[in-house]
Amino acid sequence: MKVFNNITKLIIFPAYYVIHKNFFFGLIHKFLIKKFYYKTFKFNLNIKGISLPSRSSFFFKTYEYNDRKLVEKYINHKNNCIIIGGGLGFIPTLAFHKSKKKVLVFEINKTIIKNLRTNLIDNNCKFNLYNNNLVLKNTKKTSKYFLGNSFLSTSQYDKKGKPEHVDNIHINKIKDFKRFNTLIMDGEGIEEYFIKNINRIPNIQNIIFELHNNMFELKKINFLFSNLKKNNFVLIDKCFNSYYFKKLKLNNKTVSLTSN
Repeated sequence: MKVFNNITKLIIFPAYYVIHKNFFFGLIHKFLIKKFYYKTFKFNLNIKGISLPSRSSFFFKTYEYNDRKLVEKYINHKNNCIIIGGGLGFIPTLAFHKSKKKVLVFEINKTIIKNLRTNLIDNNCKFNLYNNNLVLKNTKKTSKYFLGNSFLSTSQYDKKGKPEHVDNIHINKIKDFKRFNTLIMDGEGIEEYFIKNINRIPNIQNIIFELHNNMFELKKINFLFSNLKKNNFVLIDKCFNSYYFKKLKLNNKTVSLTSN
């Protein structure tokens, strides 16, 4: 198995950098295509710090591939979605159009909020957008995050880049929060906070999240998965390092999947 995994890495990693991180195709995208097009959707890229290699993912449409595959496969009219990490608005747009229900979007990076809002409006989404850090416990009024060279690397946990502050907003301040049953996260490390405290949001029945390899060692991943299991979540599917967990409903000592 170890040999097989090593061979797989030798094949996948070069392909990843040829397609997903290609300087040449990023250059083509920047000057000839300019926007990110996916199916009937289009996304403005009026954001500083998008590197040419990163633009290659827009050219080949591999941007947010892992999360996208899970959202498109599992989100439907039964889901009311909260998105942690709005980014360009790509995942929130997919979540809205799959569910046909208003999405709650949280993005801590103030430099991309205008572009994010524009993309959600242009793609006919119904949404509430918060330039806040969502918290589940009573805490201080603001949180520190780090603004990397790219909007892709904005993080509270990966302490590289310029430090900034964002206002916290407690979950109880969100109107009708309890009717939302699905949590989608790509917050560059914030996933740990929500998974550790998942018992504080019992209305959440579905979780889609990405765990970045440079932030999460195997021991920590196992701990987070164990905490989800303790709170009656089971792993339904994965796409590379993105995962879909669903909460089980316990009835008379039998276990069945909930419909939400």
